[in-house]
Amino acid sequence: MSGPRNRSWLADNGMSVALLGLFGLCVLGQGWTGWRAYDQSLGAAHMQRLGLGAYLSTGNFLDGIFSNWQAAILQLAVLVSFGSVLRQKGAAHSRKEDASAHRRVHWKFGARPSVTRWIYANSLSLAFFAIFVLSFALHLVFGAMKYNEDQALQHLPPIGRQAYAVSAAFWFSVFQCWEAEFSAMGLYLVLSIFLRQEGSSESKPVGASDDDTGETNE
Repeated sequence: MSGPRNRSWLADNGMSVALLGLFGLCVLGQGWTGWRAYDQSLGAAHMQRLGLGAYLSTGNFLDGIFSNWQAAILQLAVLVSFGSVLRQKGAAHSRKEDASAHRRVHWKFGARPSVTRWIYANSLSLAFFAIFVLSFALHLVFGAMKYNEDQALQHLPPIGRQAYAVSAAFWFSVFQCWEAEFSAMGLYLVLSIFLRQEGSSESKPVGASDDDTGETNE
C-alpha cells in the first residue's frame, strides 16, 4: 500500500521535489566552497580560522544566499504582476489579446469586490513582493556583515548598517543581481515566441504559430 502511494505522491510533486533538491545541493555546495575560500582568506590575513559551523553564521555565507534570493523573488513578483496588465504577442506566458477586455467586464458587472477578495485576487504577486521585502532587508543586514568582515581582512575599520545601505558597494551588488534576473526573464519571454520545447508546459506546442499567444495558459 505504501509503495504505490509514495510513487503517486512523487509523480504528482516531482517538479517541486526536484527543484528543492537542487536548491539544497546548491546550498551545501555554496557552504562548503565558501568556507574553503573564506578560510584561505583568513589564513592569508593571519587571522584565526573558522570551522564550517561557525562559517555558516557569517555574513560571507548568509549574504551570498540572500543577495541572490531577493533578486530571484523580485523577478517572479515582477513577472506575475506585469503579466496581469501587459502582454507580449507570441510569448508562451502572456495574456491573450481579449483577456484584458474579459477581465474588465467581469469586474464591472460582477459583485463589487471586498478588500478580502482583492487581496486574494492579487495574493500571488503580494506574496512574492512580501518575500522580496524580507529577503532584501536580510541582504542588507548580512551584506553589511560581509562588508565589515572584508574590512577586517584588510585591517580596515567597520562601517554602520545605515552607511552601508547608501554605499556604492551595496547597490553595486544589488544591480548586478537585478540585471541578471531581468535579462533572463526578458530572454525567456522573447525566445518563447520563436522556439519550442516539446512536452514542456513552459513552451507553446511544437506546431503553434509564432503569433500564437499565451498557449501555456490554455
